[in-house]
Amino acid sequence: MSKLLMSDEYPCFCAELSRRGYIIIPTENITVFLAPERRHADMQALRIRERLFTLRGCRKPIGGKYPANVRLNCLYLSETLYGNMNAADDTVLDYCRNNGIKTVHINQGYARCSTLVVNENAVITADKSVEAAMIRNGVEVLKISAGHIRLSGFDYGFIGGASCTLGNTVYFFGDITKHPDFVKIKAFIRGHNSILEILCKNNPLTDIGGAVLTGEGFI
Repeated sequence: MSKLLMSDEYPCFCAELSRRGYIIIPTENITVFLAPERRHADMQALRIRERLFTLRGCRKPIGGKYPANVRLNCLYLSETLYGNMNAADDTVLDYCRNNGIKTVHINQGYARCSTLVVNENAVITADKSVEAAMIRNGVEVLKISAGHIRLSGFDYGFIGGASCTLGNTVYFFGDITKHPDFVKIKAFIRGHNSILEILCKNNPLTDIGGAVLTGEGFI
């Protein structure tokens, strides 16, 4: 069975994915981070091909303030790494350089949690810099309005952190139907031959830091 690294701060989400056959590996409590980010998988791990990068292997210092908190918050998609390359850890940049992986700098340091990947050719985001970079590289983008996603301690969270894509299914952590762009989101996902599923619909749509699949089949 596939293993997922994700926060267990909201046990309902973990239970729902466990019932679907996934083994949940709880993230660590990284106390140097701000409290709302301490358990977020997209802050703690980055998968590129078959290589899993974690905070323990970072060469740049890790801290609670930006950009020291986003060393691994990059998005790998179609042999391209998107993110703030000034903030990304040297281990990640060296790996990309040595393995022919293109890097694209964007100003958004939270590249991974800002972006819902539907498939290798389609993403959803509220971030203008992510949108522009994706379009330049031939990726179809659904631009949605910012906000409407719970993240305790912040005004709002991000769509990538409030979801995860496993195979051809996009899972949302909480009730995506309350998002003002839900109809467009649903149509976009279905238009790319993917399935939308809501985990724990009684919960508001919540940014938990997404989930990192530690085995094959990850996106």
